[in-house]
Amino acid sequence: MFEPQKRIEGYRHLMPDLRGFGSAPAADDAMSMASYARDLLSAIGEDRFVLAGFSMGGYIAMELLRQVPDRIAALLLLDTRETADTEEARANRYKQADDVAKNGIGSVVEAMLPKMVVQEEYRADVRRIMESASPRGVIAALKAMATRPDSTETLRNATMPAFVIVGDRDEITPLRDAERMVSLLPNAEMAPIARAAHMANFEASEQVNNLIAAFLGRALRT
Repeated sequence: MFEPQKRIEGYRHLMPDLRGFGSAPAADDAMSMASYARDLLSAIGEDRFVLAGFSMGGYIAMELLRQVPDRIAALLLLDTRETADTEEARANRYKQADDVAKNGIGSVVEAMLPKMVVQEEYRADVRRIMESASPRGVIAALKAMATRPDSTETLRNATMPAFVIVGDRDEITPLRDAERMVSLLPNAEMAPIARAAHMANFEASEQVNNLIAAFLGRALRT
């Protein structure tokens, strides 16, 4: 899902698959945002880094803000939110997890795909990405999202330069979520992306890449 961002020049890109997604095998045990974060730190090594998180990746990014704030040079939050699930949303995730266990990931893909991109030309590629996930990986992710902590105070304490990106047609984490995160972050900018839904970085990649490159040019100046 971050493949288009590899075109941003001048940086080493690390894009590890989460357990149960892409080429990574699913975990044997239950997952949490903390365990996903530990996996990513193992892949990153000891260097400082720019951290980008899209959707659930944003929840993991906020866990990394709690674990290793001093190693994060700049923060990119794409189509995500800082709040924990409501009781209704949590119950819906467990319902989805049960459905995946019984019937596979097809129904989740069909329900989510129209919300991921609004431009028809991108739907086949996004479907392929979504269908590459394993049922066990999806179930673990749904349960981990259902139990994730609220990150309001985490963002208030995140002093590094931050950039919040949101598709203007995102129904999952809409503009108001992005605006709220920017109000919490001490040093943040925001960019709404026109004619883009939840996967704005994929659907409007040239615009998003240009914005990220410009932001990093400002944020990482020494």
